[in-house]
Amino acid sequence: MQFVIVLVLIAGIIATLAVDEFPKPLERCHFGNETCYVEQAQNFFRAFKSGIPDRGVASLEPIDLGTLRVESGGHSASLQFNLLMTDAKLYNLANSVVVKSLKGFTKDFSKPLKLVLMLYMPDLEVRAKYDVNGKILILPIVSTGDIVIKLSQVQAKLRIVADPVKRGHGDGDGHTYLNITDFKTVTKVKEGHFNLSNLFSDNRELRESTLKVLNDEWDALAADIQPKINEACDRSFRAILQHLWDNIPYEEFFDSESSIIHTGKKAMKS
Repeated sequence: MQFVIVLVLIAGIIATLAVDEFPKPLERCHFGNETCYVEQAQNFFRAFKSGIPDRGVASLEPIDLGTLRVESGGHSASLQFNLLMTDAKLYNLANSVVVKSLKGFTKDFSKPLKLVLMLYMPDLEVRAKYDVNGKILILPIVSTGDIVIKLSQVQAKLRIVADPVKRGHGDGDGHTYLNITDFKTVTKVKEGHFNLSNLFSDNRELRESTLKVLNDEWDALAADIQPKINEACDRSFRAILQHLWDNIPYEEFFDSESSIIHTGKKAMKS
């Protein structure tokens, strides 16, 4: 019986070490080395396109966006419609993203971290099932099918606010972890392009003329559609990042020569 208990304890220790181990090929940075921060953020996108299943980190390629509801009409009198996008996914982020900067890490655990991540993506695609009801110009439009939205030369600014929370020895490991409390993205897209299948039951003339109107009116449509895509991306990427940070103490982000203060908020028992 004692032998069995020992084996269980050993297995538990090994499992804990496996989770807390810094995920390769990522490397720890010296605190304040922003070049290293950028390199490791870039490595994260490249190395974990398929996620990290044993840590609960979802796939980055594609990113699941779920359901998006868009009401268009406030920015163009010629476009009045409700668009429902289901099973939406964002493609080509991990494959194309360029990390421009990452700032905001601190040694002061008495207040939230405010991280700012700047990204550039030359080409992205949102693919989904769609259901649209409304009008374009004077033409009623009621249709369902597949939609592809191509986004070119996307610049993104992500603002992430996270509380440092120390897990006490009674209910944790004594280390400090980051708990995301706010996550918002602002994007600037140079060009967008729509393609919808089964539009007007694939009547070629109506379909092509309608798509031309949609694409010519990209700037007006983007005011309605971009925020919805951003919100969906925020939900998904926040969850991805939180699952990663749940398993890695903040102190482990940095090399052994970096002195990190241990004064974070203590985790509350549920």
